[in-house]
Amino acid sequence: MINKMRPLRRWLTCLLVLTLIISWALPQSVQAKSKTFSVVAVGDSLTYGVGDPNHRGGYCYLIKKPLQKATKQKVRVANFGISGETSAQILKRVKTKSSLRQDLKQGQLIVITAGGNDVMHALRARGLKLSEKQLLTYQKQYTNNMEQMVHEIRTLNKKAPIYIYGIYNPYAIYFKKIPGMKRAINNWNKNTQQLTQEHWRVHFVDISALARPKKLQYSKKTQETTNPLLYTKDYFHPNRQGYQLMTNKLWQKLQKTKSEWRP
Repeated sequence: MINKMRPLRRWLTCLLVLTLIISWALPQSVQAKSKTFSVVAVGDSLTYGVGDPNHRGGYCYLIKKPLQKATKQKVRVANFGISGETSAQILKRVKTKSSLRQDLKQGQLIVITAGGNDVMHALRARGLKLSEKQLLTYQKQYTNNMEQMVHEIRTLNKKAPIYIYGIYNPYAIYFKKIPGMKRAINNWNKNTQQLTQEHWRVHFVDISALARPKKLQYSKKTQETTNPLLYTKDYFHPNRQGYQLMTNKLWQKLQKTKSEWRP
């Protein structure tokens, strides 16, 4: 009887060991699959999502779906957008705000919107008489701020790719007579693009198409022509379609640089 029990005991012992191995390995496997993919978005109202009718954060919300599909992970987007901030104010937060700095350290993707309010400050100071030369002063200040911002982020996070959105002229169809505005915005974006090319894993995302919709909207009631990509309450921020365009442009750039962020 004892001899007959020995093979059974050995079998039970092997089964127990195998069960322990599986129970130890399974949680690690599940944990690996459920690991969160971290995105840090910092910037102005375009990051915050002003104009998003669903109040979900504009592109910060919309980019989650394609990223989840690509990474097979839960995607967390930390939205550090504050409406109205200039590049100088955003830079100050990057240098001093502890919660933002902590997220930047751990982020696997970093996205920045800045510059629109720098241009707005120039328009408020100079009005419709704003010249290319005058805007260049603001552009130089912006460039210096962005150089510092990239450097500061790199001291916190050596590897995560950084994506910097360009700016667009929301007044393109409303104030066509602002001297040199189109050229000035184009030069601003070219300057930002050059800045990104001078740094490792830093990329430019062009959204100038927000100012060039394929078809304008005309209202017989108000007799006004409007940009269908912009928020009708201010004709400055993107609306749902506008944020979708921003998301599409970002995703196109992400696909081209996927070796830098894919798990």
